[in-house]
Order: sequence, then C-alpha cells, then structure tokens
Amino acid sequence: MDVNCALRRGAWYRVLSLTPNKVVLDVIRDRVPVARRWLQTSFEPPSRWTIVSLPEDAVSVPPEWGNRYAVCPVCHTRAPIKDFQPTMGCPHCNGVFGLAWDEQYLKRR
Repeated sequence: MDVNCALRRGAWYRVLSLTPNKVVLDVIRDRVPVARRWLQTSFEPPSRWTIVSLPEDAVSVPPEWGNRYAVCPVCHTRAPIKDFQPTMGCPHCNGVFGLAWDEQYLKRR
C-alpha cells in the first residue's frame, strides 16, 4: 500500500506496542501510531537492499535517481539503483549486498 504516514520507506522502527489493528512505533523518540496493514513486519533485519518506490510527493531525493532507490541493510544509507543488478555496493559502509527484487510489494506495482 502506498501511503504517507510519517515514516521513511525502507526504514526499520522499534515497535512500542502492537495490537491486531495498530502498531505504535518509536520514530526519533516520538510515538507514532500506524495501521498494522500498512507495515511489513519482520523479526530480523534485512540481509539485502530494500527497494523503495518513490512517492509522488518525495522530498530530499535527487531527481537523477529516477522513480526508485535502495536502502542499505546494514547502515540504512539510501542509494540510487542503476539497473536490475543482482548485487550492489554501499557507498557508506562499503558492504556488498543483494537487492530484494523478489519482494511482494514490488509485484503489486
């Protein structure tokens, strides 16, 4: 679901409370309630780059990045995606990781 709810796409947030319908997240020491259906919940951090489709009202993203970018699984740096490459190096932490091209949220677009 492509919604704006005060969260960075591809980011990880600590869960403060969880009900069947709502999650309260710790976002820079602020409690942010979010509908649970809007989130992908995982109990372990990613091992691959998260691919983020740019929302129409995106800010602070260089226009030359096009309509998507990736988030590093280790240091959370955002980086442009050049092609449908299988792996990519992080310009910040220098790690090399696969890209999560098979994620379900990408198939819905």
